[in-house]
Order: sequence, then structure tokens, then C-alpha cells
Amino acid sequence: MRPLLAVATTLCALCAAAWHWPTAVDAAALRAPIQERKDANKARERANGRRRAPDAVPGGPDEARLWRLERMQDETGAFQPDALAAAKAEWRLNAAYHDSLDNAGIGRFGWVERGPSNLGGRTRSLVVHPTNPNEMWAGAVGGGVWNSTNAGVSWAPVNDHVGNLAVCSLALAPTTPLTIYAGTGEGFFNGDAIVGDGVYKSSDGGATFARLPATASWDYVNRIAVSPANPSLLLAATRSPGGIHRSVDGGLMWANVRIADNCLQVAFDPNDGSRCVADVYEGGAHRVVYSTNGGLTWANTATGLVNQPGIDGRIELCYARSVPNMVYASCGTNGGIIWRSIDGGVNWAPRTTSAGSGAAWYYNTLWVDPTDANFLVTGAYHLYKSADGGATLTQLSNGYINTAQPHPDQHQIVADPGFNGVTNRRVYVTNDGGVYVTADIRAASVTTGWTRRDQSYRTTQFYGAAGDGPTGKLTGGTQDNGHLTIAANSNVATLTFGGDGGFAAMDAQNANYIYGEYVYAQVHRSTNGGSSASYIDGGITEAGSAANFIAPLLLDPSDQRRLYVGAASLWLTSDARAATVAWSNVKPAVGSYIAAIAVAPSDPNVVWVGHNDGRVFKTNNALAAAPTWVAVDDNGAANPLPNRYVCRILIDRTNPQVAFVGLGGFAGDNLRKTSNGGASFVDVTGAGATGLPTAPVYGIAQHPQDPAYLYVGTAVGIYASDDGGATWSTSNDGPADVSVDEVVFLNNSTTLLAATHGRGLWTIALREPVVAQLGPGCAGSFGTPTLTASSPELGKPVALRCANLRPGQQGLFALGVSSTSYLGSPLPLDLIVFGMPGCFARTSAESLVIGTNSNGMLETTIPMPTASATLGFQFFVQAFSQDPLVNAFGAAASNALALTVGN
Repeated sequence: MRPLLAVATTLCALCAAAWHWPTAVDAAALRAPIQERKDANKARERANGRRRAPDAVPGGPDEARLWRLERMQDETGAFQPDALAAAKAEWRLNAAYHDSLDNAGIGRFGWVERGPSNLGGRTRSLVVHPTNPNEMWAGAVGGGVWNSTNAGVSWAPVNDHVGNLAVCSLALAPTTPLTIYAGTGEGFFNGDAIVGDGVYKSSDGGATFARLPATASWDYVNRIAVSPANPSLLLAATRSPGGIHRSVDGGLMWANVRIADNCLQVAFDPNDGSRCVADVYEGGAHRVVYSTNGGLTWANTATGLVNQPGIDGRIELCYARSVPNMVYASCGTNGGIIWRSIDGGVNWAPRTTSAGSGAAWYYNTLWVDPTDANFLVTGAYHLYKSADGGATLTQLSNGYINTAQPHPDQHQIVADPGFNGVTNRRVYVTNDGGVYVTADIRAASVTTGWTRRDQSYRTTQFYGAAGDGPTGKLTGGTQDNGHLTIAANSNVATLTFGGDGGFAAMDAQNANYIYGEYVYAQVHRSTNGGSSASYIDGGITEAGSAANFIAPLLLDPSDQRRLYVGAASLWLTSDARAATVAWSNVKPAVGSYIAAIAVAPSDPNVVWVGHNDGRVFKTNNALAAAPTWVAVDDNGAANPLPNRYVCRILIDRTNPQVAFVGLGGFAGDNLRKTSNGGASFVDVTGAGATGLPTAPVYGIAQHPQDPAYLYVGTAVGIYASDDGGATWSTSNDGPADVSVDEVVFLNNSTTLLAATHGRGLWTIALREPVVAQLGPGCAGSFGTPTLTASSPELGKPVALRCANLRPGQQGLFALGVSSTSYLGSPLPLDLIVFGMPGCFARTSAESLVIGTNSNGMLETTIPMPTASATLGFQFFVQAFSQDPLVNAFGAAASNALALTVGN
């Protein structure tokens, strides 16, 4: 009998190349030039009052905020913000339970972050380390806390599981810079604001954060201020509960020292920790309040900024460090003019004699040069500067989406800690596009002096997305970063259309046709793969006026020329590719806007629509000239569903009688299924650690090949089911517990796309791990050796086991990447020439594992990589073992297996 090593050398030619797992291909960076909106688009945006609250609701939130809130309310109109914290706790329970599982393919590993990496999301807070200006932290209102160690050149998220990613405010204790506070919940009335759950504190420089228990019921923390004299003395400006909260022990205990409907800002005098000012909103008006005892008690300002009506009266405040008791204010009324107080905020007088900045309720920020009380910068849509104490304002920036100039909508201005007004004039600004910087705030202008600091700051807020499998192209609508398109193998976005984006669709037959929308169902189309787009909504008479802020649109899966748009009515074009698109009203308005549309993939005549008020209708003759609509749920006699916002409807791809309805509201039954065309419904949210959270279901997708595999996007993350909705699982990887507003499969593929509202786009290629028989073995003296393998999944070792071997003998596993040829010889190779009649070598042998079997069993494990590029990789395994009595060569061969890596 020959030694086994000789057997291996003879049979497998061990001198072959070493075994290698495939690695991801480095994508070439693609950076397309910005496509500026045409003048008509800009005019249309302003005519529709973007960022303005309607005068019909004085002092109230705008329609955008109402749209977002409506999706979070239950059928009674209630929304308890602490329900979000409860839903996140359920998410953590489910994630922990399923951490090692892979239900429907979204287990650990496999997710690919698709950016965009060249555009940031809305950022209302930034803090810089006081002694190390290269270290800074930014708070993304939907994407959590991010850290940079190179002055913003690159960024990394601090923790995707901090508890709440809606970071609105950050504060650093100057004398203890390792202490950082993060306030969650954006209380500025904007439509896509995400509710928070208190203040989080880090004592290790941002490495970890923990929520301060006493703040658990705080839904919106707009600002946090730390006393310059006492790092344990904190003030917080909050909404719900509204007012100014004070802590004297670093956040352990708090007292509401000034009750109000809302408090938008609070600040300490940097020279005197006993003095503070704040902007409170109560009784439909803003006013300045001040304190002279460290925030313990507060008094209303005596003159000037006493009563600024409406939410547009928002007041931003900033102390002039170089002049005691001098405070500036930027007020949204009267066009955003500058005010000043010289007595610590007791009395105020207007300063601006020219046009104001345009500051309003949504965008308003102010900074005063700490070395020169006459030089200040204020921000609204753009930035403005003044060298005469606010008397005159000069525009300082003129950026748009994806430009070197600062993105529109300014939220904070922060100076470098070493700013001295002479050799160091570095200033950072944050806005709806992330973070920007100028090395010289005095020299910067509308044409020069600005540098982007949003690269790798992946915090874009998507409303909807779509993609194409064959080309790998992604597209989607975002909050104030326009409609973006990302090429295959890239995470760099091209601006397709400006303003706010919304739902998105991509032609499955021709990926050059991309559809999106500006707010209120103003539909646009790209015919060049996303390089540019133009409106095609002429004929939709309700576009721009009678529709949801983010209105649904959907391509018919049976005919990619048919495009549906939901406004007050349902609109259809039969040829969305036409040079001039014609629209028909195919379902009249019913008094509530359309919120969701679904078309049966197996029957285009079956169409469902859902409304804001929970009503659901369907037709079985959608292609008729006048379709007949039947109420599935009319909130009256037919009322099988809760009367909540219908976020999404999905019709089974093989059976048009089966449909799923995803509902809004933080409730435990937000996913319903019908198997009889809507005659009755069952709850498919599951329960406990295998159930969905009590949170809105924003998106639903079904696997293209296995209808039992379902995926939903919720307000607290993405979930999957491999049993038709009986049980659900989530993962600690990928998008984490961010709000997922869309889940959809790329056209003509099994790659799932998740569009998050704060962490950009993510994809995962859903591939089932496969273990297949490749060919039989040959008999040994203890029977035919039988090789088995566990499922080959990313990051999970594959267990190999070969049984029926002669005990105590050497054996080996041969691993290869081919089953057809090896070193120029075809496979399988008949081993009769080696004295092993009836035996065949069935795999190449790029690697092998040698061992001694025990009790007739040879076992080993093969580590599997975690890289998503390994998905779909196929390799082959066969076992050989010494068996002196079985043939002249003295060895037996097992069956061979073909293993395909999946998730």
C-alpha cells in the first residue's frame, strides 16, 4: 500500500496553484457632472412653496410633516412617540434571536452598502474636539453619529445600534472633551422628521453611547448646551415634552425649568455660565427668554423679540464672545433679518436695513466671529455674511446638489477650535447635503473658498428606489438631494433631477428609462439612463396640488410602458416612453389621497390602490376604458382592515387572489394577507422574537423565484420571512435599525434593494446555498464512503464528513474549483489505471486536508469568507481514504459534492 501523501500526489497533483476565494473587484470611481435644474423647475419648486408652512395652518406643521406623521398614526389618529423605542426593543430581540440564522437570505453578511458616498444627508449638528481639530463628530438626522479623524476628509459611523439614529443635536463638554451628548428626534416640523427617544451620552470620546434613562420619554431634542463653567450643568431644548430642561449632574436627573410647546434653541454665554438665552415657541409664536442664574429660572425678553408669530418666526441665537452681554439673533419673520441685544438678551433691536437672509422655520442658523463682534454669518437657503453687525448681508454661498459650494438649507455654523480671526479662519457649515468647510470665512464667496466634507458621509435619506439587475444600476428619490442614479459597481451618485425626490421606477426592458417625481406627483422621466430628466406630468391635472407630498408611482410588471401615478385620483399612461406622454384618469378621487398602488404580475387587469385613510379598492378590468372599482375596505360596511395609512400593497406574483397590505401606525398588526382577493384578511406579523415589530410597514417585496420568501421595510429596519409571513427575522448587519422606506428586487435579478431614510442604499444578492451530488464513490471494505457537507453560507464554516471508512486509516478531502478538467486532463478521471477499478476522481485539487479517520469517520471544517463577492461561487469536494484490502492501490473514493455559496 502506498502512503496517502503519495496517493494524493498521484491523484490530485498537489503542486497546483493554491486555493483562493474570489475577491471583490475594485470599482472605478464614477463622478458625473451635476445636472442643474432648469429655470422652469426652480420656479415651479418655489411656486409650490418648498420648505414653507401653509398659511392656512398658522403656527402649525407643513403638509410634508403631516404626510410623514400620518403614516405613523393608528386608526384613532394617535401616535405615541415612545412606541418607536418599544419597536426598536423588539427589533433588538429579533436580531439577537436570529443572529446566526439566514431566513430568506438576509442573515449575517452579504449586504453591500451602495452609498451614495459623494453626497451627505441632512445634518443639524457638528462638534469639534477642542484640542484636536482633526477629530469631529457629525449628527445625521436619520443616520446617527459619524466620526472623522482627519477634519472631515472621511467619515465612519460610530454605532449603527446606538438605539436611535435620528440625531438632531450634539454637544461637547469643552473641559472634558471625551464627554459627548447626542440628542435624538428632529423637532423642527419638517415632513420627514424622525422621532427620537431622548439624549445619549458618551464618556469615551464617542466610541460608545448609552441613553440617559431620565430622558427616555423625550421625543425631540433640538439642542443641548453645556455650561462653560461646569461640565455637569446641561440645558436641553425639547419638543414633546416641550420646553427647557436642566440637569446639574451630567444628565442623570432633569427638571423642566421653562415649559413651552417647543424650544428650538438654548445657549450659554461662553464667557459667563450664569447667563443663557433660548427661543421658545408657545401660543403660536416664538419669543426669546433669558436666564441669569445658569438656567434655573427664565424671564421673557422685555422688548423686541417678544412675539414673532407663526413657526416662521423661529429665532436663532449666538453670543458675541468678544463683547460681554452682546447677543445676536436671526429671526424668520421679516425675511430673516438680524437682531441684537447688548444686555444679555433682555432687550432687542433690529439691525438689518437691507434684505434679510430668507431664514424661516426649516433653515435658520447664526454664528458670530469670536474675535470680532461685527462679523457674523447667517444661513437660510444659502449663507450670508455681514461685517457691520448685521446691518447689511452679502450672499456667501450659492451651492446646489453635488457642488463644491455648500448645499442649500443651512443648519449649523461651527468654527475651528483654534479660530483666531487672523491665521486661523476655518469654519464648518452643515446643511441638507452634509458638511462643508472654508479655510477663510472672510475670503469665501459664492464662487470660491469652499470645500466639501461629505465624502464617505453616507447619510442620504431616500424615499424610494429601483434598480436593474443586468446593468447593476440603481436610482432613487431623496430628501432634498434630488433624484439620484448610481452606476454598477459604484457608490458615486449622479444627479438626475433636483429638489426633493420620491418614488422611483426603472424600465425592466430598457434601463435608460427611469421615472421619478418631484413632490405632489410631479412626475419626471430620464431617457438617458439617469444623466438628466424632464417633466412628463402634463395632463395629470392634480400634479403639484392634490396629492401626497410623496406620491406613489408604479410601472406595470406586464408592460413597462404602462405607468400608474397616484394623486387624489389614479392616473395611467399606456406609453410612458412616448415623446409626449398622455394620461388618463382611471379611478376618480374619493376624498383621500392615494398612498399605494399594486398591479398583479400575472394579470395586469388586477390593480389595487390604498388610501391615506385606510380605504382599499381593486379592479379586475384595469385595462378597460372605464375600469370598475370595488371596495375591499371602504371604512364602512366593508372594513376588514384597520383604518390606517396604507403604506404599501403587494400582489402575489403567481396568484392574483393573494395580496399583502402594509399599514402605517405603531401597532402590532401592520401586515395583512388575503388569499381570496380581499374577502378576508389574516394578520401575518407573527409574534415575539420571530415577529415583526409594532411599527409601520413601509415596503413589501416578494422573492422572484420563491413566493414564500417575503421582505418588508419598517420604521426600524428590514425583515425577512421564508414561510410566507408566519415567522420573521432581521439582522445586525446591513442597514441595521434605520427606517427602511423601500424594499424592492432589482429588475430581472434576485438582488434585493433597501432604500433607507438616513443610511443610503443597500443591496444583497439573495442566493440559496446549494449542496449537490456530483457523482458516486466506489466501494471500500466497510461500504461505499459517503461524503456529506453542511450548507455553504457566508461567514459560516462548512462541516465536511465522510463515513463508511476503514477505521484508523489516513484520509483526505480534495477541494477544487473545477469538475470538468484539471491540469489539462478531463474530469472525471477513471482511476483504474492506478489499480482502483470502479473509482473516479471527480474534482480538481487546488487544496486538500489530510487527517486520520476515527471510528470510520473523517471530519473537518472549511472556513467561509464573509465577502459578498463570494456569493454564487461554486467549489467541489471529494474524499479519499486508505483501505489496504479493497484494491491493488489500497484506497477508496467517496462520492463528490458541488457546493455553491449562498446566504
